[in-house]
Amino acid sequence: MRFAALCARDDALVAPWGRSRWFVQPERVPLAVVLLHGFTSSPTQFVTLAEQLAARGHSVVVPRLPGHGDADRTDTRLKTIRAEAWLETANEALDIARGLGERIAVSGISLSGTIALWLALRRDDVARGVGLAPLVGVKGWPALVNALAARTLAALPDMDIRWDPFGDQRQITPHSYPRFPSRGLAQCLRIGADLYASARREAPPRGTAALLLNAHDPAVSGEMATEVIRRWNLLDAAADCVTLTDLPGIHDIADPENPYQHIAEVYPKLIELLEAVAGV
Repeated sequence: MRFAALCARDDALVAPWGRSRWFVQPERVPLAVVLLHGFTSSPTQFVTLAEQLAARGHSVVVPRLPGHGDADRTDTRLKTIRAEAWLETANEALDIARGLGERIAVSGISLSGTIALWLALRRDDVARGVGLAPLVGVKGWPALVNALAARTLAALPDMDIRWDPFGDQRQITPHSYPRFPSRGLAQCLRIGADLYASARREAPPRGTAALLLNAHDPAVSGEMATEVIRRWNLLDAAADCVTLTDLPGIHDIADPENPYQHIAEVYPKLIELLEAVAGV
């Protein structure tokens, strides 16, 4: 079966918490959801949300993106991964979900928030794509700088960059990596640059795309993400854009193991946006 083939990609270096997961109903359901974890995180990030969605009658697929989930959290495999590998895995998860539900929805955070929007644009079988704090661009960097950074970082020697280098490190969960490669960031920015550049000339089908932002996100550019939605809506996409204003200044607003999380506010709104599909 296709999910078994996806799981077969989780080799011996991948930790139990890093492996692909699914939460499947006994029969085909009206809605199947794909949840894509963030850059340097793992499927565990979305297990709690997946369980909540499954309790509501949906089937859920949570794939491991290539380069993630290794038991050795200081491993270097992530620096060799290209954006195409992440997109391939996300597409495979959607193909699996298509067999589980009459309609499919996809969401992700950060890198994968951008992938969710990209999939809503590129696949006509996606009924709903919700970008949660998507990394369309780095906060404070203009669009041109983000596009140049994607090319420059990919060409330069790789550097390890620590998450939260001046903070208390408490936001680094046990199922995520404490640092990321600069070449990996370049691949993230490639997807964001493609999405941003294409937004002037093409948009996803009407009502399929949505955006959920933290007004106080310290890492990603909410302005670039909302500009994508604005451009899409000029092309009659009728995309939703929701900004939560009462969250703390953190980027990972999805992980229940982040000690600063507010999933009690985030998850209901995210579920509402995912379920805003005709016939569900």
